[in-house]
Amino acid sequence: MSPKERRAYALGYRFALRKARRELDAMAQRWDDELCRIDGEQRVAREQMARSIDDELDGVCAEMQGMRDEYRRLRAIEHAIDTERDPDALLN
Repeated sequence: MSPKERRAYALGYRFALRKARRELDAMAQRWDDELCRIDGEQRVAREQMARSIDDELDGVCAEMQGMRDEYRRLRAIEHAIDTERDPDALLN
């Protein structure tokens, strides 16, 4: 290769290398943007799901509290009935 050909080859190689780096940077930026978008969407979906689960758990807890209160009320009624049937039960 002549010096002129080597110089042209080196310039072409450097040009291609700079172009490849620009394309790589642009591709990396697009990937970063896409990952940030997906991450944001998934964060919102996760927060919505967490709120939904929390709401469901609150409903279940309230229902269980109501059933516990009802059970205690019925137990108190049964105890009162037993006491009325056997007045001496309180003395033991």
